[in-house]
Amino acid sequence: MSDEPVMIERWIATAAVHRRIEARIEQDLRRRIGLGSREFCALSVLRRGTRTDKGPLHLGELAVAVGLSPSATSRLVARLEARDLITLHTSPVDRRSVEIVLTGAAHATVLAGTSVLQRAVTDAVRQLDAEGAADTYLLRYLHGEPPDTGTSC
Repeated sequence: MSDEPVMIERWIATAAVHRRIEARIEQDLRRRIGLGSREFCALSVLRRGTRTDKGPLHLGELAVAVGLSPSATSRLVARLEARDLITLHTSPVDRRSVEIVLTGAAHATVLAGTSVLQRAVTDAVRQLDAEGAADTYLLRYLHGEPPDTGTSC
């Protein structure tokens, strides 16, 4: 007998849990720091990118990292620039490329948003647990617990 129906049911359940957690993150980020999850994700990616040896990220790299089309990324970047969270500069290495640099306000926003994100996920997982809305294996994973291998020591 195939495990296909079980796999499909787990995938559907996992997708539903993901949507609930993502909705909670979106709601809490908008309420607490005034940004949506995509904007926060972009700032986080830019912050990580600028801490590496390669310097500021380019627009195309950001698009790939956040999973948006180039045009959607351009709109996102315009929103962040309008809020003075980023600045754009022509790359000194390749004058056709645009580098994206975080402002001081963006660094503070990422720090504030990180705690909001952690709290939103924790609260959403607690709520799912209380409602019995996810199976035991998924809840163990979401709580960061090791998988149950079925063996005891």
